[in-house]
Amino acid sequence: MKLSNKSLYALEALRHLARNYGGKPLSAARLAADCGFSSKYLEQVLAALKNKGIVMSERGKHGGYALRLPPEKITLGDIVRAIDGPLAPIGCASRTAPSYNRCKRCQPETCWIRKVMLRVRDNMSAIMDRETLAEMLKE
Repeated sequence: MKLSNKSLYALEALRHLARNYGGKPLSAARLAADCGFSSKYLEQVLAALKNKGIVMSERGKHGGYALRLPPEKITLGDIVRAIDGPLAPIGCASRTAPSYNRCKRCQPETCWIRKVMLRVRDNMSAIMDRETLAEMLKE
């Protein structure tokens, strides 16, 4: 699995929001400037994160974005799934996708590629679902 630019934006922006947790909301323009991102693109990322319940927003002069939960409750897996969808490197190896997406010739019980990709997905998920925003602040 390759992280999209949107996921990379999300991870960096949420790291800034984690540093600011408990403080006043940060505007998208401020986050974009701090991260060196396009504010228009970052707005799309923040909207997706808001729709998934990871951030909340406040309107108005002193509004902006803030984490909905404490940084130690938000995992990298939560963030990447919110932006890119399942962590599986191939569709049939997903454990969270709403529909099973197998290839045309796949025999799930005997497909060696699927079995390997399930292990890849499980190992990747084990790491990403253990690492939190709070731990990212230590890096």
